[in-house]
Amino acid sequence: MGHYGSQGWWPGDGALEICVGAILTQKTSWSNVELAMTQLKAVGALSVELLHNLPEAKLAELIRSSGYFNVKARKLKAFAGHLVGLYNGDIAPLLKNPLCKI
Repeated sequence: MGHYGSQGWWPGDGALEICVGAILTQKTSWSNVELAMTQLKAVGALSVELLHNLPEAKLAELIRSSGYFNVKARKLKAFAGHLVGLYNGDIAPLLKNPLCKI
């Protein structure tokens, strides 16, 4: 984002939603991710706290349309756990970390 600023090409209302969408879009089409995101929004599960506390089986059920839903549920739980454990559930400090250069 640095030089060019936000390009707005990835759909999502905020950083958490963008990260969740990025996890869900692996090996599936965006239309299937949109269905999963709609399910998550319908139950209010697009927050770090709710993703962290939601049982993995229930989360997998909500994101079933994204394919590989059991694996993706584990990844979402791990991501939320990382945010809770290291950043007190706040994604902003994570995003302030410098990007690693390969």
